[in-house]
Amino acid sequence: FSCGNRSGLYIRGYSNQKKAFYWRSDTWIKLGDYPSLTLAEAREFVSFCKRAKKQGRSIADIKVALAASLTVDEFIKNLEKTTSIINFDSSTYHDVFTEWYNAKASKLWQSGPSRRRPQAMHERWVPTLLKEQPISLVTRQDIFSFMDKMFDEAYDSAGKQLGYMRRVFEFAINSGYANTNPVPPRGAFENVAPDKKPHGYLEYQRMPELWSWIEGRTLSPQTKFAMKTVMLTGHRISVVVKAKWDHINLETRVWTVPHRENTDKETSGAMKSGREFMITLPEPFLQDLLKIRVSSPFIFPSPTNQGHVTPNATLKAFKRYDDKITNHGFRNSIKIWGRNEGYPDYVMDAYVDHGLEGL
Repeated sequence: FSCGNRSGLYIRGYSNQKKAFYWRSDTWIKLGDYPSLTLAEAREFVSFCKRAKKQGRSIADIKVALAASLTVDEFIKNLEKTTSIINFDSSTYHDVFTEWYNAKASKLWQSGPSRRRPQAMHERWVPTLLKEQPISLVTRQDIFSFMDKMFDEAYDSAGKQLGYMRRVFEFAINSGYANTNPVPPRGAFENVAPDKKPHGYLEYQRMPELWSWIEGRTLSPQTKFAMKTVMLTGHRISVVVKAKWDHINLETRVWTVPHRENTDKETSGAMKSGREFMITLPEPFLQDLLKIRVSSPFIFPSPTNQGHVTPNATLKAFKRYDDKITNHGFRNSIKIWGRNEGYPDYVMDAYVDHGLEGL
């Protein structure tokens, strides 16, 4: 009878009332007699036998090792003594992480910082000893010891790192490198989340002053207008700098930011919400934009290459005015202005998140 889970584990009964566990692979392979061998132990044997076969061990080697083994640990040691030696636990955590990242990253994250982050955090936070440890031998304690410290030092990043490691071990199990996922659940860490600081923003009363300051700076016209567009619309800087003339209807003055499909991990500068967003530009502002238009598909082309103005260029310029300003902070400036003008918070939240239509 099958023991379920499609693992190839069966229990066979005999006329003398005895029973035995078998693994069905290319042939029937006896694992041991019941009840001397429990169901849990039989399943563990099957898991290791399947992995050994996947790593190139012959059925003959597996049979020899099983015949001389009462436990899984003995099976692993006896298997290492067979002629076609393969290091059963040779794949390290770093090896499996690299294989997982190369296979899955482009499918999971958009090209750019989001896709680079798992690799950067692996290099920065995972201890060398854990990286070099066979992944099948990594324990929950190995992970908890460094992750607990990481939650104290970099709370938000630690949450992401925990998720990455969970994915790596699931990949390891599915690929036959490990038998269990030892990554602790989030609830195992009792570290208190620090108070989140909002993106550095400018008091909305100072916006006209900043606008005038920008006009008097020795910056490229494209950089100046990219900065003004961020202030005016509250859009993400990636959306602004990658805006194209094709996105603007010059007759209606409507700027339509294209949407990005959820499955699209390459396109940037589009709406993360998955739907396009339209905003009407003021007539004087659009006319000023047209005065600086050059032969480029981008509204804000780079003055030094064929691309567009970079987010770093606008950020550096903003910080010359006030070091606490960030590209993203003008969303807060607009939200606070709306609150002081009497608009409900939920309206302003929806506006800066570009969830309202017709504005």
